[in-house]
Amino acid sequence: MGFDRSLWVEIFAKDEFPKFRCPKCAQGHLNIDEATLSIREPNYSRTDAKHEDWEPHWMTERFIGVLTCDRGNCGEVVTVSGDTTLVEDFDEEIGWGLLTVLRPQALFPAPPIIDRPKEMPVEVDRELIKSFQLFWIDLNACANRLRVSVERLLDHFQVPRETLSKKVNKSERLDLNGRISIFEKQDADTAKTLTALRMIGNLGSHGDNVSRKVLLDAYEVYEDCLFEVFGKRKQRLEAIRQKIIQAKGKY
Repeated sequence: MGFDRSLWVEIFAKDEFPKFRCPKCAQGHLNIDEATLSIREPNYSRTDAKHEDWEPHWMTERFIGVLTCDRGNCGEVVTVSGDTTLVEDFDEEIGWGLLTVLRPQALFPAPPIIDRPKEMPVEVDRELIKSFQLFWIDLNACANRLRVSVERLLDHFQVPRETLSKKVNKSERLDLNGRISIFEKQDADTAKTLTALRMIGNLGSHGDNVSRKVLLDAYEVYEDCLFEVFGKRKQRLEAIRQKIIQAKGKY
């Protein structure tokens, strides 16, 4: 289906839920069951509203809802929860005003952010699925989980975790950078993508704030990398091109 960055927004209106793909079948899309959508304001927030200096942004609201896959033979159920926030909005009749929008903090099971080739190792995919879940909860933790996925990819290609130290003549653990350097001799192009993912993962591990934009960039290049490494995308497209040329388009 290809990477769709527009789905992964931080906030959206109640009637504009993104059409997330189903985490179970990956073919259907998730629709909000409006009967399940509930927005509630805690008592302390209502009390604060009585303050003489009260302003709209003081208000606190929480929401919950249920999303359902639109494929009848799947029908996966996904729970969503979070809070609300206010944004400026223009209405042709009343002009500028404030609009309450939803800000998800958790989706379970989480929709897949990228496509993954069927041929990829289960261990790599397992870490990716965890990262999808963390995307809504903690961007730094999400970046770190992507880093772990890279480690599992290198495990698949039997890139060693240790090397013999010439100084002390004993084995020492290789960090991710060292493992990628070894893998670079096998696949330099893929190693560049893994290096980019390592850098983002390091930010998350060290407590630096990882932005949503950077994470989405990471997911996009990782998707392309996975389909090239495990789906043999370029090789398959080249075979199709040659087939068309040899048959002169007649088949």
